[in-house]
Parts: sequence; structure tokens; C-alpha cells
Amino acid sequence: VKYARHMHSSSIYSFSAFLLPSCDIAVTRKVVQVYRKWILQDKPVFMEEPDKKEASLEDAEKLGFSETDSKETSTDGSRHKRSSSWGRTYSFTSAVSRGCVTEEENKNVKAGAQAMLQVFLTNAANVFLLEPCPEVPMLLKEQVDACKAVLIIFRRMIMELTMNKKTWEQMLQILLRITEAVMQKPKDKQIKDLFAQSLAGLLFRTLMVAWIRANLCVYISRELWDDFLGVLSSLTEWEELINEWSAFRLFFLSYPLSGCVLDSPKGATVGRSFSLSWRSHPDVAEPMRSRSATTSGAPGAEKARNIVRQKATEVEECQQSENAPAAESGCLVAEQQHISRSSSTPDLLSPYPANDSCCVSYLVTFILVIGNILIFSYLLSQTGSSVVPGESISSDTALGYNNEAELSMNPWPACEEDPELNTPTDVVTDSDARHWLQLSPTDASNLTDSSECLADDCSIIAGGNLTGWHPDSAAVLWRRILGILGDVNNIQSPKIHAKVFGYLYELWYKLAKIRDNLAISLDNQSSPSPPVLIPPLRMFASWLFKATTLPNEYKEGKLQAYRLICAMMTRRQDVLPNSDFLVHFYLVMHLGLTSEDQDILNTIIRHCPPRFFSLGLPGFSMLVGDFITAAARVLSTDTPATPHSEALTILGSLVCFPNTYREIPLLQSVPEVKEVITGSEDVKHYLINILLKNATEEPNECARCIAICSLGVWICEELAQCTSHPQLKEAINVIGVTLKFSNKIVAQVACDVLQLLVSYWEKLQMFETSLPRKIAEILVATIAFLLPSAEYSSVEADKKFIVSLLLCLLDWCMALPVSTLLHPVSTAALEEQHSSRAPLLDYIYRVLHCCVCGSNTYTQQSHYTLTLADLSSPDYDPFLPLANVKNSEPVQYHSSADLGNLLTVEEERKRRSLELIPLTARMVMAHLVNHLGHFPLRGGPAVLHSLVSENHDNAHAEAPELSSEVFRSPNLQLFVLNDSTLISYLQTPSEGPAGSSQGSTLSDVRVIVRDISGKYSWDGKVLYGPLEGCLAPSGRNPAFLISGWQPQGLGAQKDFSQTEEGDDVLDKLLENIGHTSPECLLPSQLNLNEPSPPPRGMNRDQEKEIIEVILRQNAQEDDYIQRCNSDSAMKVASQEQPSPVEPRGPFYFCRLLLDDLGMNSWDRRKNFHLLKKNSKLLRELKNLDSRQCRETHKIAVFYIAEGQEDKCSILSNERGSQAYEDFVAGLGWEVDLSTHCGFMGGLQRNGSTGQTAPYYATSTVEVIFHVSTRMPSDSDDSLTKKLRHLGNDEVHIVWSEHSRDYRRGIIPTAFGDVSIIIYPVKNHMFFIAITKKPEVPFFGPLFDGAIVSGKLLPSLICATCINASRAVKCLIPLYQSLYLFALSIRNFTFVIFFSDISWHA
Repeated sequence: VKYARHMHSSSIYSFSAFLLPSCDIAVTRKVVQVYRKWILQDKPVFMEEPDKKEASLEDAEKLGFSETDSKETSTDGSRHKRSSSWGRTYSFTSAVSRGCVTEEENKNVKAGAQAMLQVFLTNAANVFLLEPCPEVPMLLKEQVDACKAVLIIFRRMIMELTMNKKTWEQMLQILLRITEAVMQKPKDKQIKDLFAQSLAGLLFRTLMVAWIRANLCVYISRELWDDFLGVLSSLTEWEELINEWSAFRLFFLSYPLSGCVLDSPKGATVGRSFSLSWRSHPDVAEPMRSRSATTSGAPGAEKARNIVRQKATEVEECQQSENAPAAESGCLVAEQQHISRSSSTPDLLSPYPANDSCCVSYLVTFILVIGNILIFSYLLSQTGSSVVPGESISSDTALGYNNEAELSMNPWPACEEDPELNTPTDVVTDSDARHWLQLSPTDASNLTDSSECLADDCSIIAGGNLTGWHPDSAAVLWRRILGILGDVNNIQSPKIHAKVFGYLYELWYKLAKIRDNLAISLDNQSSPSPPVLIPPLRMFASWLFKATTLPNEYKEGKLQAYRLICAMMTRRQDVLPNSDFLVHFYLVMHLGLTSEDQDILNTIIRHCPPRFFSLGLPGFSMLVGDFITAAARVLSTDTPATPHSEALTILGSLVCFPNTYREIPLLQSVPEVKEVITGSEDVKHYLINILLKNATEEPNECARCIAICSLGVWICEELAQCTSHPQLKEAINVIGVTLKFSNKIVAQVACDVLQLLVSYWEKLQMFETSLPRKIAEILVATIAFLLPSAEYSSVEADKKFIVSLLLCLLDWCMALPVSTLLHPVSTAALEEQHSSRAPLLDYIYRVLHCCVCGSNTYTQQSHYTLTLADLSSPDYDPFLPLANVKNSEPVQYHSSADLGNLLTVEEERKRRSLELIPLTARMVMAHLVNHLGHFPLRGGPAVLHSLVSENHDNAHAEAPELSSEVFRSPNLQLFVLNDSTLISYLQTPSEGPAGSSQGSTLSDVRVIVRDISGKYSWDGKVLYGPLEGCLAPSGRNPAFLISGWQPQGLGAQKDFSQTEEGDDVLDKLLENIGHTSPECLLPSQLNLNEPSPPPRGMNRDQEKEIIEVILRQNAQEDDYIQRCNSDSAMKVASQEQPSPVEPRGPFYFCRLLLDDLGMNSWDRRKNFHLLKKNSKLLRELKNLDSRQCRETHKIAVFYIAEGQEDKCSILSNERGSQAYEDFVAGLGWEVDLSTHCGFMGGLQRNGSTGQTAPYYATSTVEVIFHVSTRMPSDSDDSLTKKLRHLGNDEVHIVWSEHSRDYRRGIIPTAFGDVSIIIYPVKNHMFFIAITKKPEVPFFGPLFDGAIVSGKLLPSLICATCINASRAVKCLIPLYQSLYLFALSIRNFTFVIFFSDISWHA
């Protein structure tokens, strides 16, 4: 061999080395190494190109061999066996004849590289044809290594050498024959072909690469493509082939194809398919034109296509009519395979318009994120598009990946690949496999050529002269490689069949990603025009429909087919499918939904979300009954893989359909039965019975919540439609019983549903008068039932649920008329005891009192509170059995870094939880006392509590707000009462009558009270004033006199001291005192008027002298009085009544009121304290007044019109459609922001954030809606301010009239934890999509996938937004909801007041 390398004729001798037996395979390997060096490195002389004269002689000789070669080629069979001469065609013989010269004739023969390569290809194939020796592993290994060495040379030739058409054809023919000969499975399946298995992956990969590369360089005839199809379609039992096929079809999507596999959504002109074009002469290739797979729904295009098909393939149509119409094959050469196809289903052919000069139109903008694969974008100079490497649209929602049960835990990814769609690990990969087909710089430049260049010519595969990658070549190759396996439903191996359909789903997912990323805004500043071309997402329909009819052994593939059918038809359809396609689709779905195979039911229910019903496809209501039945069958099966949540979501989305679609058909499951039952009542009854059953028996927590929400939506629908459905009471019974359920997440959903029904209390009363009162009784009895366990529970959720029940009871009390609350409660136990029946309000206060003082306060009194047994009646069963649910709440794990903070928060949480229930009960009682029966007042629902502060009407301090100056005023003092109420006493001047001076009027007293229920202000006047006729000279306002009080004369006072003349009054007084108060008597005295015994040590003479002195003094005094009476100068004028004096003290009347109220008494001083007015108190008081007395929420509302894909267009909308405006009007009433005194939610009064806004309020909650169309957008600053207000809200309502799904990334914000997207659908119904962060808990009453009528939409959306906002806020540590003001008062008094108490005597 070494000697032969230096000889010109050595190549002829070396070829014989390939014919050596397997025992001499080592020699063959050395020969292969020689050829490797000749071909790839040092080219010998005989491989150089011959002179032109010699070439002309060779051409003349060529004509002599052409006829015989063509005959030999035509007589070849379809199956080839291993032999030593099977590959020796004209190329081989001519090359040998040209190279067979003796050294004596010419030692410098130049045979040419192409001839040498052809001879090498033919002879090297013999290595693969040697019979392997599996009995000798060493020989088998050496033979495999030799074959791999040859394949490596083939690969290097494919990628590095320039070969002409004949060499390429020889290469492809050799690879096909090698593949066919080596990879044929032995007839005895038990024999394992180790030789074929060792070469399978590399051989299939080399064949694929060679075929793709050849079509980029030379024109490959249709006959050779047919041969390629025949070989590979017969080898589909090889899993390595399937893996390589999958890898290359995905390669096209991610690398050269990009935006080329697209269809025109506008219905392109019908052209000839690729299969027709392949029939042309190999040397005269026609330009490739074809139709779009997704334009099959266009009536004009479909009709023209059918005419062309009928005229061109009449014989084939006759054969196809005998087969199932829905079983269309995806084979690219279906004409030869006689595969049945439907005239309405889309073909698997490439879409290109008729005008080849418009090839540049295929280079459309797209964004494709596929792992780490490099993405190519083909850009149009007209559109000015560019590639966005980061953000992309995820189609997970359309595929069913974003539902309540399977929510991803990653927080809001921009776009991520589905982990289930990654390339399987068993796919054989090569380290340089991607480099095989890597674009050269020339190819890359071809892809971005201008339209002038592409207009002159097209690629070789389309009959032109351009080589390398081009849009048309990429599209044609992708389509052909996709169908090169033939009809995939003919694959015999069930495992491989399932794997193929798994790859098809992966491919469809990539196409869906491409579609979602077409025509999206790159800078988020303007919306691009709709795409001209779209991916053919329905191109696999024929394969999928046929797969569903396969035997049960292909079950896994059938499940994959159903999964892809559901994903394909639950997307928004760019072009509506035609009627034939829909007939086939509905038949397949009907058979699947009525199948006896539980796995098929599970697959359809799991992957066909309610989005299907919102698309409004013609005739979709035919499947409603099937879906209800299938969902019921799924729910009746309790296995881990059963999609209960998805089934109940489907049922819940259909609760409004019976009232809208009056004639819903119930198709029979037996195809032979032609009778179809229609009607809405039967469907409604069947549907509600399923929901009622699963609302009490469903074991899945999320599914149980969805069932309860669905019942709530149905109740509202029936009440709004006034149908008086008899099952309304049963539904309320289920919801009421669920309140006492042990799982607090489920119970909370039931509580939310009852809170929703507050707004429908009038409808409930019209349905049955006692029903609203019955709901209040249910709440009272449930609170009394759960209170004992919740008081001593260490679980915070138990206490919080009692709080939710108390607040729900408060809402019902405020909504119901007082007459209803005063209606006596009638229970069976009370009637048996013949006791007086207390009103409902009495029982409400009793249970509130038990919440404050403890559940065991009045346990010794029977029937002090309502019990569950008292609720028993023919219409209500309080002991309805409830099945347990599996708790799905994940266990929270915290890092050691956060442990310290968590312990602090946990301690505070425990401290607060102890007073949670009593504090809420006190607030509810105070709220009822202050507002029951008179809300709203004249000021409207926006005003619930006083807006007056200590600085208003203060004559001593004219300050616009609370300040230190106000605190220094002498007419203001602040007190704290019972450690729970803050009271401010302010003396203000009273307005006197007209013409009177300011100083001549009395003062008013203003009392400002801040307690657990809010802030109140009272103004008082003095009603006891001067007597009439004794007014001051300036006069008094007679309004101050007590009505009906008559003044008395002064003479009437003389009767009070009338006595008998000569009586000793003092003696009688002392006698009376001694009789009534004997403790005043001395021990030696009997009476006080009796003289006491003389003192000791005093004799009678001394006593006599003392008496004489006293008498002498008395005589002198009498003498003096007589002299004074006789002297006129000593007389005194008569005494007159003094005139009243005006009180001048700045706090006099406040102190007088405090005295009248008894606050200054000694027994009250220990509960009533005067506060120091310092800066600390002022700061805390201002902070307290800034707190809202009601629960507040701010909700953002966006309007998206058709075609809007960027934030600027969306935020610039100044108005919406009429349906949108009606919806916004139903959310609340419009308020003027300049005068609005309720919750503002950050909106300004100066008009910079709009003039009006929708506002909704009850006595317990306030909601302001930040509506984008109400805010100005006339400048960049206005847009920035609008985005700041809207983006900072936690809950977003998105009204989308766009034909594409809403992308959360359009509005860039770190907030927006919950997005509620509303899509209008047919018949005034609306599809609701809810996306939320994973950590946000479940909330209702609406759920993701709900479909509701227009009447219910505003109220349900408002209630859902409030619950969503609560769910988001509950994630904040130590968050308190409605009782926030009460808690602030408690903390305020304990922390501030006790340290600043000023004690005054």
C-alpha cells in the first residue's frame, strides 16, 4: 500500500482492498486512511482536472455509456441486497475507464477529482456490505470502526469539498443503498443486529446532512427524493432515525428557517404544490409555488384548491374517497402513496406566493427563544424590524400550562422553555453536528439579500441558480424533511409512534412560539402592523385525526395526538377553519369525549381549557354536552393523575351557557343513534347537580374551591335572569354548610361567595322573602359554632376566618332593612318551649358579645345564641356531610438569615391574634350602633366618619391643619376614656342673632370622639340659661330658655321659713338632729337642746358671774341696735337680685359639660385622663387621622383596542368601546375628584390625574378605580404619571379587544401581582383569564377560565378585585384589614397616652 501511494495507478489497485474479507479489515482501514489523505489533504496528480482537449474526448466517450446506464438504472428493484457490483453505475465505469492506463502510456494521467470521488464512493461502500461477524467481537468492532472512518470521510466531503451534480447523486445513491442494506431488520426479531445498531445513529445523521447539503448545492430530482422517502419510511422502526429526524426538523426552526415556515393569513393565490413541481424534468426545474396550510379556511382559496386537485388527480380522488375522510397523511409525496386525505384538512405542503420576486416578503420580524440556540431573524427594510433577544411571548396559557393546579413557581419569567419540551436525553448528538449545517458567510449574506437580488433568481431547489440557504430552500427542505418518514401513522412500533407525536407536539410548540412573537413591539413605543405570514399551526391536523382512529396498542401516540389537537384548537385562530375541517374536528372530539378509555378523557379535559368555548367556532355548542359528561366521568374517578381542577374549571365556565344558548344539543355516544336531544333545562340541571356533588365531595382543595365559586357565579346568574330555579336553595345550603368546614381556604371561598350575594339581597328576597334573613342566621349560628375552638386555637387561620365571618355578617346587617333584622327568629326549639322569640338583631348582638367576653360567658343559659340545630328546616340541612380535602398548602422553609426577623414577627403576630376576635367584635358592634339603618347619610357613601379636626372653627388658632399652635389654644383639651376612646373637647363661639356682638353670645362645645369604629364630631349648646325678664341689658337669645319653663316671683320664697311666733327654732333644730342623728349626741346627753352639766372645777358663784357677763353683753347689744334703728343715717337700702355675669373662661362650658356627664367625679377619674399636649401627641394624632376607617383598595383598569401591542398606544387611549364604557360604569359611580371626600387612592384634585374616576363604597370598604381612559395623556409627563398610578396597583383589570392574548410585559411594572383579563366573546359573554404570582393564594368568585354574561360582569369583577387585593395584602407581615383603625386606637392609647397623662386636681 505504501508503494502504491507513489504510483499513479495505485488507486486502481487500492480499490481492491475494499473487497477484502472481514478478517483483513485492518488492511482496509489503512487504505481508508490513504484515501482520507488524498481527498482531504494532499491531492495526488491523478485527482487534478484534465486538460480541455482530453475532457472533450471523454465527453464523446460518455455518450456511448448513457443508454446502457439508463437501462440498468431503470431495471433496478426497490430493494437492494449486498453485492460487489451494485453501485457500479456509469459514473464508476467511466471513471475506471479513464483511469485505467498503464504507466508506459502516461505517468501523469489527470483523471479529475470528481471522477476519483465517484470511484471512491462506489468502492468504499463495499466496507458496509461485508458480512459482519457477531461471533467475533474484535472483528465486529474493527469493521464498525472501518465503517465509521468511511462515514467520516463522507461527512468531510459533504461539508468541505465542491462536488458536481453527478458526484452528489452518486453520494446520495451510495448512502441510500448503504442505509437500506445495513439497516434492514432481520426477519427473526430475536436476532439482534449489533452491526446495524452500532452504525445507526451516525449513518442516519450522515444521510440527513448529505441530503440537505446536496439540495443546497445542486438540483436533486424528484425520483431521488422518492427513493429517499421510500428508504426512510421503511426504516421507521429504528428509534435512531426518529431522533435524527426530530433533531433536523428542529434545526430548521432554530437555525436557517426562522421566519420562512409561515403562511399567509390573508389567503394567497393558489399555486402548484411541491409534489407537482417535482414531476417536472430534472434539468428544467420549475419555480416552486404552493399554497398556505392555514388558508384552508378561506372559502375562495379552498374552492380553487379543490378544483385544481380534482382536475389534476382524479384517479387519486377516487381512491381517497374509499378511506376515512379525516385521515389525511402528512407525507410529502402522497400522490404515490395513495394516502387518504380530506378535502378540508390542511396539507403538509409549503406555503409560498405565486410571485417569486416577492421572496423578500418572507423575511418577517419574529422573536424565538429556544434555550441557548442561536436565532436568525430575516428583516425587511420596509418594516425596519430588529431582533429583541430578551422578551418573548409565552404560549403556555394557550397550551394549558398556566392553570391553578400547575402554576409555575418561578416569579414572572419573561419567556422560558417548557422543561417538558427539551430534547430527549436519548437522542444521539455529535459534538460537531451543529457545525455540519452551519451557515457560511456567503449563505448568511444570501439570507439578508435585498429584494432586487432575490427577484432575479431563486434557489436551486426551486428551479433557480442560487446556492446555499435562502428562504425558499429553507422552507422546502423543512417541509420535505418533516414528511420524509411518510405517513407517521403507518409506523409499526407503538413506542416510536408515540415518540414521533411527542416530537410533533414539540415542533408545534416552537411554531406557536414563533406565531406569538410575530409583530410584537420591539421598543414598546409603537405597535407594528399585523404579520403578512404566519406559521401553519394546523398543518398536522390530518396526521392527528388519523392517529385518533388507531388501535389501542398505539394508545400513547393517540394521547399525544389528542393533546396536540386540543392545543391547536384552543388557540386564537388567525384564519377560521372551514366547515369540513370543523366536522372532522368535532367528530374526533366527540369520539374522544365519549370514549371508554379514561386516559383519553383525562388528556382532553386536561389540555382543552375553557378557552375553546370562548373562541366561538361555528357549531362548538354541539360539544357542550359531551364536555359536561366527560368532566363528570373524570370527577367520578379518584386517581392522582385525574385532572379534577381542569374538569371543574370547564364545568364552572359553562354555568352561564344554558341561559344564553337555549338549545344545547346532547349528542348520543353511540354513532348509530341519529336522535339528538336538545334543550337548556336538562343541561342546566345535569350541570348543577355535578357541581353540587363536587362542592361537598371533591377531595382536591383547588378543585373544591373552583366548584364553590362556580356555584356562586351560577346563583348570581339565576338571580340576574330571574329564573327562580328550584336548586338555588340547595346551592345556598351547600355554601352555608361549607362555612364550618375544617379547611379554612375552602371555607373562606364560601364566605366570599356569601359576601358577594350581599349585593343580590333584593333578588334573593324576591325569590323567597325569608332567604336573606336565613343567610344572616346561618352566619350567626356558624360563628357561635366555631367560636369555642377558634378562641383557644394556636392556628392564626382559625381566628382570621372568624374575623371574615364577622365582617360578612356586618355587611349583611348593613344591607338588610331594619325591619328584617327585627323580625323574630323562629326555631323549632323555641316553639316547643313556648318562650318569647327574640329578634334576629338580638341574636347578632349576643354572638358579638360572646366574641368579646368569651364563648363560655352564657353557656349556662340555653338558647342564648343560635345553634346549627336551630337552622334545621325542610329547605336547609346544617349537618350536610362534607368530605375531607387534601391540603395543598406548601410547607414554608426559611433561611437562617431571616430567622431572627421571622421570630420577631411571629411574636407580634401571636400577641395580636389573642385580641383579634374580641377587637373585631367590638368594632362590629360599634359600627352597628353608629350606622345601622342610616347609611349612607346625606353626604353620600363617601362620607362615613367625621372630617372635622381640632383646628376647625378654633378662634384661638387659625391653622389649616393640626399644629402646635392648635395645641397651645386654651379652649382645647384632650382626654382618654377607658383606655380605648380618645375625646377632644373644644369650646367654639356660637353664632348669635343678627345684629348681636360676638361677645354677647354663649359658646358651643364641640366633642370629637375617636374610638374603635371611627371618628365622630358632636356640637352642643347650653339649654339652661337666664330667666325670662331678668336678661342682661344687652339681651339674651330666647332660644336658650327651656321650653315651657315659667319664672316664679321672689315672694314665693317666704314660705320656706314660716314659723310660729315665740317658738325657739334653734331648740327645735337641735332636738330634731339629736333624734334623727343619735351619733351626734354626747355620751352624757339625751338631747342636744338640753343644757349640759356644769364643767368640773367650777362652783356656783363662778357660774353666776359668767351668766351676768353674758346678759350684760346682750343688753348692750340691744341698746346699740335700738340707737341704730332710730338713727336715719344708719339705715341700709333694700337688697336687689344680682345681675348675671357672662362666663369668660375659654374652657368653661367644656368643663360644665364634663361635670354634667359625671366625668369629673371621683369614681370616673380612674378611667378618664387628661393628656399632655406635646409634639409626640400631635404627631401620633395626625398619623391616626391619616388612617382610613374603612378597608381601601385601588384597582387599575386598562383598555386595549385591536392591534395595540405597546404601552404607549394602550396608555394613549382616551375612550373605549361602548361595551367597555358600560362595564366601567358598572364598577362604581363616577365621582368628581376635585370635591370627592372619600378614598382617593393617590389621585390628585388638581386635574393632573383626570377629572373623574369610578368609585365604589359600602360602610366597610372603599374602592377607587384608576381607569386609564379617564386620565390625561396629552404629554409625555402625563403618560409617565398615568403609568406611575396604574403600574403601582397590585390588581390590574385589562379589557382586551385585541385579537391576541394580553402580554403582561406590555405594562412594565414590578407590581401588578394579579391581572384579570377580560376578553369579549360572542353573545355578550366574556372570557376571564386570571394570572397571578405563585405565592398569591386562591381567591374568587371568578377563576381562571370563567365565562360570564354581561349582566354579571361588573359585580363579579369588582368582588374578585377586592378579594384579589386582600389576597395580595395578606402576604404582608402583620397586615390588618378592616379593623386597622381599631387596632391603631388600641396601640395609640397604650403606647402614647399612658406615658403622657397629666394629672390635675
